Amino acid sequence: MAKLTEKQEIVLLGLVAGKSRAECAKLAEVSESTIYNWLNDETFRKRLKEAQARVFDETTAQLHGLASLAIESLKRGLDGRAKAAEIRTAIAIFAQTTKLREMELVERIEKLERIFQTR
Repeated sequence: MAKLTEKQEIVLLGLVAGKSRAECAKLAEVSESTIYNWLNDETFRKRLKEAQARVFDETTAQLHGLASLAIESLKRGLDGRAKAAEIRTAIAIFAQTTKLREMELVERIEKLERIFQTR
C-alpha cells in the first residue's frame, strides 16, 4: 500500500480524533480543498477507515471492560450502598454497550445482504 505523506498523516490523525477539516488543514498547513481531494483518494480513504475502525474497536473493548464494574454498581444499588450518580453511570455504560452491539449487528446484516445481492 502506498505510504501517506507526513501532512496526510497529520490530517488522518486529526480526523480520527474528531477534528474538523478546517482544524486539520491548519494543523497540516494545507488547504481544505487539499483535504477534500485526499478524501477522494482511495488509499487515503482506506487508511482513514482503518484508523477509525481501530479506534472504534479499542473504545468498544474499553466499554465492554467497564460492564463488569457497572454490574457491581447495580448490585450495590440493590441494597442501597451505591450513590445515584454511580447507578446512572452504570446505566449509561449498558446503554452504550447495547448501542455498540446493535451497530455491530447492523454491520453484519448489511454485509450479508451485500453477499446475497451479488449472487
